[in-house]
Amino acid sequence: MTLSPVDPDRYIGTVTLVTASQVQANLPHASAHPERRALAKGTVGDFVFVDCERTKLLGRIIEVKIPDGERLSVEPHLGRSLNPNPIGRIQLLATLTDGDTQLARGINSYPKIGDGVFLAGAEVLALIIGKSATRPNEISLEIGAIEAGDRRVGVQLPPEKLFGRHCGVFGATGGGKSWTVASLIENIKKHGGKAIVFDPTGEFCDIEGIDTVFAFEGGISNTTQVHFPYEEVTEDDLFSLFRPSGQSQGPKLRDAIKSLKLARAVAGSAPAGLFITNGIVEKAGRARAPYFAAVTANAASLHSPKCSFDIQNLAEQIKSECVFGSAFNNANNFGDTDKNSLSYCETLSSRISTLTNSRELECLFRAGGASLVNELEAFLADAERDIALISFKEVRFEHNTRELLLNIIGRYLLGIAREGRFRDAPIVVFLDEAHQFLGRAAGDEYGSVKLEAFGLIAKEGRKYGLTTVLATQRPRDIPQDVLSQLGTLIVHRLTNEQDRTTVEHACGDLDRAAAQFIPMLAPGEAIIIGPDLPTPLPLRIARPKSPPDSKGPQFQNHWNDRLKAKCKCDE
Repeated sequence: MTLSPVDPDRYIGTVTLVTASQVQANLPHASAHPERRALAKGTVGDFVFVDCERTKLLGRIIEVKIPDGERLSVEPHLGRSLNPNPIGRIQLLATLTDGDTQLARGINSYPKIGDGVFLAGAEVLALIIGKSATRPNEISLEIGAIEAGDRRVGVQLPPEKLFGRHCGVFGATGGGKSWTVASLIENIKKHGGKAIVFDPTGEFCDIEGIDTVFAFEGGISNTTQVHFPYEEVTEDDLFSLFRPSGQSQGPKLRDAIKSLKLARAVAGSAPAGLFITNGIVEKAGRARAPYFAAVTANAASLHSPKCSFDIQNLAEQIKSECVFGSAFNNANNFGDTDKNSLSYCETLSSRISTLTNSRELECLFRAGGASLVNELEAFLADAERDIALISFKEVRFEHNTRELLLNIIGRYLLGIAREGRFRDAPIVVFLDEAHQFLGRAAGDEYGSVKLEAFGLIAKEGRKYGLTTVLATQRPRDIPQDVLSQLGTLIVHRLTNEQDRTTVEHACGDLDRAAAQFIPMLAPGEAIIIGPDLPTPLPLRIARPKSPPDSKGPQFQNHWNDRLKAKCKCDE
């Protein structure tokens, strides 16, 4: 530490009032006289150090005013001979420790009346925060810069502080959220990390640092066409897609899945008495004992959560399951077709046939391009590739396809994380426009299934080395149990009061005074909050070398072209 936090040349005032969280101070140099405006010291947003003799406190000016009796002293004509005496309120943030070189959360010692207040220099502030967050010889990411007056000094944080407890990037349209995500991706690439980016709009496909782009449509340049094989999907995912009613259709669907798994398990060597025709297990009038004996012998295959069967036979197998449990005159055989059950399941069979052959769900049920599972396995094993992007731009909205597909991929990643794949090689997963996917359910009033794969990643992924970065412009739509798991928040401008309240409730470090700055943040500015940071920190986020394509509608170009075309027609 070569710089002192208390510089006599930066003195701005004296403490006059002390409360539990704030102090009031005289700020004699805060008024902006025309002849010495550039010399004014002490404006809202400035960081200051309060000198308490043995300790020093970091604070931030949140209000500057003059007493009511002196309000006319600043009028150009009335106040020529009067000198205003501004006073300010300062929010206390943290305590300097370890020889005034590190910041500790909380206030260890309160100031006394008469203690001095000094402006915090950008270099000193950046040095103290950097030393508080990092240790010698560890990797640090430069995420932005502290601005103090006309100075701007970069701030670096280690990846554990940013991603170790999950991260949220919040901000209204135009606040700089996409640039922050792009900057974080570039930092991961630069320092040898590994990440997977889920891109709903395709705006990150062309940024530098992306090694591989996976798309669910063919014919897109510089992308690898993939599909997610339904064999890797769980039965719960199929239930969320096919939406069977709980009392009648649900049990038949489970029985049909079990029978089709059995058909595949005994393919080519079906035991005597078990009749399988064109992949369909026949039950009506057939003996019960061979079926249940085969189920017992192949229990391991049947209890697998994955869908290892021919999905094209599922609709017909459901019809085959609609039989009585035993024949009327022979308890050893299955009964004949139960027409009531068959009629109840007719809508389910029709829905399954429609969905498995639909254009929207080709990404699951038709093998177009490579298997995303195989491609992700190759990416994770490839030491040369760092960043993979999965584009959802071409995925359809019908049948909740986007939400279901993302939930399926998230569940797959969590599954391999539980196997211990990421314990020694942690990976970061980015989800942009997270409000479109989290807290959703697929189904109708008769039955629905929560799509909570990324919620589970937020709750338990950290201990497996799988962490996530959730980016959204609507934090109020993110479930509270997921928000509570986000350790680090990067908050850009939020104009909606409900969004600000949601963020304030989700983070105990962001009090009402600090939250007042959020609606006034300029594009590219953000407040970083986290349990590993000594204080909410306002930064100018580093501009990415390759900004994402997040332009809105081009009204000027389009309207000018139309005007020119109309003028030519008039001529």
